[in-house]
Formats: sequence, C-alpha cells, structure tokens
Amino acid sequence: MPVSTTTLSDGTIIICETDKDVKLPPTPPSSPSSRSASPLLSTEAPAADQQTTASKKKKKKKTKKPVKSKAPSGGTKQPSAGEEDRPSVLCISRNKHWRYISSYHGPWLQLPVELLESLLVINLDPATLSSSEPRLPALPPPSPGNGSNGVMQRARGFAGLADHSPPDSPHGAFANLPSPPPLPTPKPGKATPPPIDPGVFRSVTHIRRLIDEASELSVRASSGLSAAALGSMRGGTGYSQNPWALAHSLGLGGYGESSNGRNVAMSAMRVHRLRVLAVQKLAAAYKADEIASSVMVMQGGSVFDDIAERVLKVDPNDLDARYVHFFHEKIPSRQLAESTSTSLLDSLIAAQPHRLEFFRTRGIVHCFRDEFAMAVKDFTYVLKESRAQRKTKMAHLTSGMPSEQRTKGKKRKGKPGGTKTFGQAPADGTSSPPNVDGSTIDGPDGEPLLLHPSVLPDAPDPIEPQCLFLRGAAYLQHAVYLIEQTILKLEGIRKDSTLDGAELRLCYIENGRYGGVEIGNPEGPLGSKQGEKLNAYQQALGNEEFKEQIFSLVKKSLRDHERFLSHFDVLEGPPIDPVDDVDPSRKAEHAFLLSQSFRPGSHNPPPEPLHYDMPATFTTYHPLLVESHFSILLCHVLLGDFPTLLPAFYRTALLVEGLEGYPVFLPPRSMAQAEFVEILERLAGGWRTGIQPHSLMRSTCLAMELSSRSQKAKEVERPRVLSILPPEPMAISTSNSLLTPSIGVNGSSSSSAIHPSNPPSGRVSPQPSSNRIDLVDSLDYARMLLVPVAARQREKAEKAAAEKIAEKAAGRNGKKKPVSINIPLHGPRVEIIMAWLGAVHLVELDMVA
Repeated sequence: MPVSTTTLSDGTIIICETDKDVKLPPTPPSSPSSRSASPLLSTEAPAADQQTTASKKKKKKKTKKPVKSKAPSGGTKQPSAGEEDRPSVLCISRNKHWRYISSYHGPWLQLPVELLESLLVINLDPATLSSSEPRLPALPPPSPGNGSNGVMQRARGFAGLADHSPPDSPHGAFANLPSPPPLPTPKPGKATPPPIDPGVFRSVTHIRRLIDEASELSVRASSGLSAAALGSMRGGTGYSQNPWALAHSLGLGGYGESSNGRNVAMSAMRVHRLRVLAVQKLAAAYKADEIASSVMVMQGGSVFDDIAERVLKVDPNDLDARYVHFFHEKIPSRQLAESTSTSLLDSLIAAQPHRLEFFRTRGIVHCFRDEFAMAVKDFTYVLKESRAQRKTKMAHLTSGMPSEQRTKGKKRKGKPGGTKTFGQAPADGTSSPPNVDGSTIDGPDGEPLLLHPSVLPDAPDPIEPQCLFLRGAAYLQHAVYLIEQTILKLEGIRKDSTLDGAELRLCYIENGRYGGVEIGNPEGPLGSKQGEKLNAYQQALGNEEFKEQIFSLVKKSLRDHERFLSHFDVLEGPPIDPVDDVDPSRKAEHAFLLSQSFRPGSHNPPPEPLHYDMPATFTTYHPLLVESHFSILLCHVLLGDFPTLLPAFYRTALLVEGLEGYPVFLPPRSMAQAEFVEILERLAGGWRTGIQPHSLMRSTCLAMELSSRSQKAKEVERPRVLSILPPEPMAISTSNSLLTPSIGVNGSSSSSAIHPSNPPSGRVSPQPSSNRIDLVDSLDYARMLLVPVAARQREKAEKAAAEKIAEKAAGRNGKKKPVSINIPLHGPRVEIIMAWLGAVHLVELDMVA
C-alpha cells in the first residue's frame, strides 16, 4: 500500500495513506527489525511480498503501454515543437514569493508553544531588563555532558536563560566569552522597553498555536486518526517510541486485537469538518501576520498543499478557504505579478469590508504588480481604520470604569506630558511618561516598576506599524520604479517577463541605445563627463518636474519609516563630550566595518569600539527594523543628502550591532542593507572624485607636517620666506586664507588652485552662495563615507595579489582553484539608484570638486 510520511513541527512523524481507494491489507510490509521481533509478521511476510511484487509487475506493464503507444502516434517533430512552446516551469505556492520572509526565521518555528508563551510573559515583565542584578540563578559553566550551549554573546534581552540547543551540537564554544555589556538606563520617568516587540511576539505565538492545531486537524483528516489515537502516538519521541504503539495508533496492527485500531473509515462529512476547522485556523493565522504565517506554513511540508482546495470543492463560497487558497495556490516561480490578480481579494473585501487584513494583502499584491498608488491607498485605509478602532476600543474601556477613575483620567489629560495621541506615536517613541496610578506594577523587591506603553491595552495593534512600514516601502519602490521606467524608455528597451523570472539589471543591457550603467569606470556610473550617455541621462532624469516628483515620494517614504521606528524605543548612553568625541571620518569608517562584520556570510570580526566606557545601544527588536533603518539610508542617498547620511549610517550601525531577537528570531537578511553597502562599494570603485582626500585628512596631514619640522628647520626657512614675500602683491587679498588651500572643506587641490582667494565655504563667490556651500559640504561628507570603503577595497586587492604570488612561488600555479559561486545579495535597485546619482547628484558634486 503506498504510504507517505509527514513530519509535524514538533518532530512527530505521521504515516498517511496517499490513495484512499486502496484497501488496507491484513498486515503491513515488514522490515527486518519487525520480522525478527514478531513471528506472526514473519509468517505472513511472503504473502505480502508476493502481493507487492505482483502489483509492481502490473504497474510496469501499465506504464510501458502508453510509452509505446505515444512513440508511433505522436511522431518526432510534433513533441519537440510542443516542448519548445511549453517549457517546464517550476510552480510553487504563492506565499513563498512574499517579501521579507527571511526576516521572520528563528527558533520560534521549532520551540514548544508552552515555552514560547513563557518567554512572552518574561518579555512583558518590566523586571526583565530593569533590574541591575540578575534575578535568575547563575548557570553552571557548560560541559560536554550537559545539553546547554552556554549564553550567547549577543543575547542581551534573555541573557539569563539557558540555550536549548540540540544534544549533538558543539558545547563549550562560548564558555569563556565575557558577559554582555550593561544596558543604558532609561530617562527619568520612562519605562524600560521590552526586548522584543510585544505585538509581534504575541502574533508569532498565536500563529504557532493556530498552525500546529491546523496541522493536527489536517493529518487527522488525511489518515483517519482520532484525537485520542493521535495523542497516544505523539506521546513517544519520533522513532525511539515503541513501533507497535505507532502501528496501533495508525490502525496497522495490534497485540492480537481483532479491532486493529480504526477499521471503519472516517465519514466524508467528518473529514470535511476537520478540514474546515483547519482552514479556519490557517485563515486566522494569515490574518494575524501573513509573512510569519507563510514562514510557518513552509515548515510543514505538504500538509496544507490542497486542504483549502478540497474545502472549496464542497463549499465554493467559504471565505476562509478562499483566503487560504490564495496563499497556497501553485503559480510559476518568480512570476507572482503575472499570475496574480486582485479579483479574489476584491470579492473578499466586498463580503467582509471590516477585515483590514484583506486590505493589507491587496496592498501587497498591488506592490508586486507595480500599482503603487492603489497600494498606498489600501495601506492608508488600514492605518486610518486601525487608529479609529483603537480609539473606539479605549473609549469603550474607559466608559466601563467607575466615575472616579474616569475623572482622574480626565484630570490627567490636562497635565503636561500626560496626553496620548492616537493618530501616531510620539516623537520620542511610544514610551511617553506613564501614569503612576495605572501603569506600574510591583517589582520582585516590592519597588514600583513602570509599564511600557507597548504592553498596555491602548498599544497599537501589530497591523498598524506593519502597514506604516509597507506604505513607506511602497513610496520608495514607486520612486525607483519611475526612475527605471524613464531609463528604459531612454534606452529603448521594454521590460518583459522571462521564463526563469530573472530581473532586468541596467548594468547588463545588451541592445540599449547608450549601454546602461557602467561598473568600475572612474569617471562615474554614466561614463565620461563629456559623453553622450551622461548628457542624455541628465536631460531625462534631471528634469525639474520629474525630480520634484521623485523627491516627494522619497520624503514620504522617509516620513513613514521614521514613524515606524518611533514605535520602538532606543536606550542610549549619555551624550559624549565634543572634546572626547571622534571626527566624522572615523565614525564613517567604524560604521562601514561594522556593517561588513554583520553582513550575511561575512567572516570579518567587528572593529574595536570607539568609546570603551559607553554602554551598548539597545532597542526593542522587530523583524523589519533592520530593513527600515537601511531604507532610510537609501532615501538619504536618493536625496543626495550626504551630510545627514553619515551620522545616520553611524547610528544605524550601532543599533544593528546591539539588535538581538534571540531566542525567538534569528538575525534578518535585509535587502536594503545589502543594497546600501553595494552602492557604497560601487561609488568607491567607480567615482574618482569621491575617493579624493577630504578636509579632515588634509588638515591632519598639514598638522603632521608642521609638527615634524624642527625649530632649526623653521629658522633656516624663515629668511627664505621673507625674501619671497615682498614681490607678491596678491598676498594682501589672501591674508585670511593663507592656509585654506590645504584645509578647505571640499578637500580638493584643484579647487584650491583655481580659486585661491575664496574661502573654503564659498561665501565670497559671485555664484549662488547657499547652493555652493551645500554642494561643497555634501562632497566633503561623501568623501568621508567613501574613503574607508576604497581603502578596504585596496586592502582586499593587495591580499588577493599576495596570495597569488605565494601560490606561484609554491609551485601551485598549475592547479586551478574551484570557482566560487558569487550570488549577489542585492536587487536591481542598485543600478537604478546609481544611474540616478550619476545623472542628478554626482554631476553637481563634480562641478565643485
């Protein structure tokens, strides 16, 4: 009998029938271990083997006949032409195409639900991070015999918990690591933020329970198991349990019982009801968070493949089944936009207009289909209705309170700092000063602990910050889409979908009019300054109306991402004294090295901290936090605001370094992070003006040169200087800028030589002074960003050259190294942004260089 095995999320293996029409044989096919253990099965084994061999022979004859019949009837040319017209395409479920799936991976997919709920309680407890001393007893050092793996190096939120690692994992690797640095203390009157966002934590815990229950129901409907039989089967631990108990639970045999488990097949109505219950739980999970639910459903294999489709065969109007089938429907791989329409979601919204989750899903589909205006409309509606529902819910809760508490609340509203805005989060985050009466609990030692607003009843639902993020991403993608369409029109290329779903990159345009974006050209991403390509791109992308449209979309994206980040508080150390602080160039270098260290697949160690006595920056974890931070940096790049980009990059690197979602989430793989780092590397390797010495480097070189001169050298040099000064009459007009050519803000020797009488700020220039000042400052900050990147690239090139020379010296020149597969982690947005920079911003910066 053909059977299939299904592995549940907890490791339980369930054997299911794949063909219901085949009746159960009297005894199952036996294995060598079972034959040695049971004499009854060993006597009946030959009969079973004869039946299986006979069925195999019949199947071989049946499969051979159509093959022989197709060969003479079809001919040789027609099948080949049909195969060419219809090539084989990989079809996968629609939910596997959802964006940001890699941000939701983590141990929450495998941990027991009870443990997840316990961790949720610990996460909501303000004493988890507010106490200076650890409340839990110290864990013993890990030994090869125990099952713990020590405390993770970056587990700040749950540093006192044990690491539940598999028994076969390596032990003692982190035994000698130092304890995590202390967290910064919150401001007076502010509550300590939780380690992980409570809304997301509740969602994934709820999703985990729903999908586990749905998996159980689906397995019962497929195999005919009762709840008691399935529970007894799950009492063991995989294959280590008693095999007879497993067979008895599946109805495959027993200890001489005549019933042999469930002999009577489950009725069709009962099977349908089980599937309907499973679909209802799946729909509730997708409504809670469709990204996290997609990740969880993918862990279950083929348990949920056709469950919604089978329910729809009985009841085509089941809304939950239609919603679940939308995610589980098989479509060609990487062709979601061409294979998905919004008609199903439109009908679901018409049937249940109060379900905001349908609007969120439709907005995501609109983004896939490049219908960004309609996506923004859906996300905006969700935000407006979610805030209105939250306001109504709080009004209903306050109306049920006694009159004394309501009057206290009204009086409290008039106090400064006690107001709450329901439209959006406050400017300093969601940790507004809490109420002393209703927002405190007793700590372990009896001291009052402030509750964070994110754990209170009036906290925003998880859909609200998520739609803020999605709307900000839609604005940014809309701006990039408009730039790409303008470039494709300029190049005379039409963007068509391919069979393999490959994305069009502007650096690999073959039949374009101008050749697209160039990589590694020192003149810039668009080639020479006098070239035809740069002029054409500048006329197309440098149009004032078009630039205003792009800048408007980018600023809206920046606004939404900042509002999204305002929901998560940040604990930082005290401000650093400007005397003790480092210069911006060192901050840029530190930020780039940090971003290289936590890049996926990187083996670079993190750099040494710039301030050893400063506590690590801490913020509440959210799976989309890293993507949002680097999307803000991309917005600054599109705006050409390099003076704002540098400190934002430094702060983002510090935040991401201290970000930790363990033991619930793994570090996310951010597409925006990979794209931002790739843009810096492209600019450093393909824009000569951007890697020239900046003002701080020139001033440092000048100070080192002056300090290296001895007093004797200065005395010898002084008569020569006095003899040269009289014949120079222009020294009177340049007395205030005698040293400015070497320490100017722009840091360029050519500009110093051309304009020796102008100060580095350019205020005396007859040109528009304010614009020139901004461009000079932007160029200087851009050089501070790109110089350490270029230095890192030179270091890698020198290391590779040294390794090649060493191989030649060792006589291994003839041996070929295995070709390393270099899969780019970034998307096609890198080339689009590079083209925008080359046509709009780099041209202006080259003019003031």
